Amino acid sequence: MRRFLPIILFFILAGTGARAQKVSVSTNIADWAYLGTANLEAGLSLGQHFSAFAGGRYNPWISHVDKRSLPMYNQMKNGYAGVRFWPWYVYSGWWIGCKGQYEQFKKGGVWRPILEEGTAIGAGLSGGYTIMIHKHLNLEFGIGGWGGRYTQYNKYQCADCEDLVTSGPRYFLKFDDLIFALVYVF
Repeated sequence: MRRFLPIILFFILAGTGARAQKVSVSTNIADWAYLGTANLEAGLSLGQHFSAFAGGRYNPWISHVDKRSLPMYNQMKNGYAGVRFWPWYVYSGWWIGCKGQYEQFKKGGVWRPILEEGTAIGAGLSGGYTIMIHKHLNLEFGIGGWGGRYTQYNKYQCADCEDLVTSGPRYFLKFDDLIFALVYVF
């Protein structure tokens, strides 16, 4: 039942008769292009200039070409929620947003030989522009980053060895979002 609660909540919010509220659902094409990272975001207009959003990303990708090659990882589970400010009007024009974010990850062997794994929690900022293509369809562009603390973190010399380079909690600041998204507005 807990798995269906977000879906039920979504349809209840989408069916409300509030005049100023709009609901949106989007997916980031840039995330899909990055080794097939599945993603979905839902948004809710809070008035003319503010909207709230929540979403997540998931990628279970691991690759072994053969037994002699090193494994390649791009595994991630990511969840976030935040608000956006729209100077002109919600779901059109420029926007700036802030969010809280949680991530579990295991990455390495794809672009560089090291392996990093851990859990991170923090906050992020992003900005962008939304083009209204149709009454219900938007195209969104943006960039963003986030910072916070790795609550668990391990960095290994290579993707298939146990040569630990560094370990333990630490702070981070990194680029996170390249947004090229399709947005459907109800």
